[in-house]
Amino acid sequence: MAFVKLPAEVEKDIHACLQCGYCNFVCPIQLNPDRGFESWRVRGKMYHLKRYAHPGTFDRLMRRRPEITPEFVERVYNCTACGYCQHVCHANIKFNDRWEQVKEWFVTNGAGPLDRHKALRTRVIAKHNPYDEPHESRDAWIPKTAKRSRNPEILYFTGCTASYRQQKIAQDATRVLDAAGVDYDILGKDEWCCGSPLIRTGQTDIVRDEVDGLVKHNLNEIEKRGARTVVTACAGCFMTLSHNYPLYAGKPDFKLLHLTQFIDKLVADKKLKLKKPLPKKVAYHDPCHIGRHFGIFEEPRRILKSFPKSSYIEMKHNRYDSQCCGAGGGYKIQFNDRAEYIASLRVLEAKELGAEMLVSACPFCVTNLTGGAKVAGVKMEVAELVSLVAESVS
Repeated sequence: MAFVKLPAEVEKDIHACLQCGYCNFVCPIQLNPDRGFESWRVRGKMYHLKRYAHPGTFDRLMRRRPEITPEFVERVYNCTACGYCQHVCHANIKFNDRWEQVKEWFVTNGAGPLDRHKALRTRVIAKHNPYDEPHESRDAWIPKTAKRSRNPEILYFTGCTASYRQQKIAQDATRVLDAAGVDYDILGKDEWCCGSPLIRTGQTDIVRDEVDGLVKHNLNEIEKRGARTVVTACAGCFMTLSHNYPLYAGKPDFKLLHLTQFIDKLVADKKLKLKKPLPKKVAYHDPCHIGRHFGIFEEPRRILKSFPKSSYIEMKHNRYDSQCCGAGGGYKIQFNDRAEYIASLRVLEAKELGAEMLVSACPFCVTNLTGGAKVAGVKMEVAELVSLVAESVS
């Protein structure tokens, strides 16, 4: 298949890559026993792209060039978008953006995405969520007791996972906002998928579309509510709204906060008091999309330490060196067994430290870590931080 030229920024960075291999040994994909070879790793994939764009002397003599094969495409999609590779990169290559551009390049040239990723596009177009759930039931989770405001200062962007798969997290978020006396509202049925799973798999056309795109729709609905601040508990939604939306539509008029940042401020301002202690000895897992990507590390830890008689313990791999749960970047959708295996290693790490509960600040992390506990054969309760807060303030 004849491909058009590589995206300019990718072209630049394949030359910037030092081939040092630091990225190889932090990538969560290589934790899978059958994914440790060089061709699955960041360095190998960068090298292949460089040889494709600029064949070596021997390739030219033999009148051949490396190809973009289905096998190579699959290797590029073996990525959780955790950002650990770019954290350790001496050349400061923004690998997350580059892999998304490469995947978009695949899609443009008819070589991607992978089969299960294609279904995401169909579902989001038809039902505005990647789970193939009826759009009409998107706000079915809302408690009747939720004190929604007609003139909100805060807009809670729920996200697809909390709306359809982890509804307790969404309900607990409203319980916390109610307890703090916050004037808030939600988009409800006017909320569409933020576009994260499509962006991570290179399917950006329906996200960016200036007429019917997800960005255009969601920003218009947020603007209608008139809220000055948008909060979300989903790390994927936070990453997309704070990083990708400005790339596609410019800087938004509202302030965006992850819910842990907002709760941390509520506690500091004494608008929210944690009354009950943590139910068990708790270890905290840093979600990649708010941790390594945005440095939101201390806010969730301050919240955990604010519980009476806090029994919070620190994971061995934490903050910038936190190990990915394995769910991001479209990896879980296509390679669920491998994603849950990666999660099982994280659960075992918490277990070895004596933790009785593993807590995160992302519904998708909670989902995959729960699966990881089953794979590990370990009795480990997995919870969202906002749910622990909701139990403590009620």
